Amino acid sequence: MQRLSELWNRFKDVLVDTFSGSKKDNSSSSVVSADEVEKKQRELRDQERKRVEEEYREEHPDQIEQEKMVSFENKTNRLKKRLNIAIITVFGLVVIVFLVLFFV
Repeated sequence: MQRLSELWNRFKDVLVDTFSGSKKDNSSSSVVSADEVEKKQRELRDQERKRVEEEYREEHPDQIEQEKMVSFENKTNRLKKRLNIAIITVFGLVVIVFLVLFFV
């Protein structure tokens, strides 16, 4: 009978925790929500990723600098292309406006 009462109280606690916004601090409860597990796993992955990135940065400082330069060059080249397209477009529009004004 006591065992049944214990089970009922646990079931009631789980229902109250599930349907109410408040959480009880019950250390004997082994039920963990999936969101909490995902959050914990995400934190662990982030910590591990940061640790590995730091190790790599310490072991390969010259390669990191080289990658930054390559990235800078790629960004510069892309910006040059966009600027050339903008200049050509503006020049073309000026020519079109001149022709319209000249022949109208």
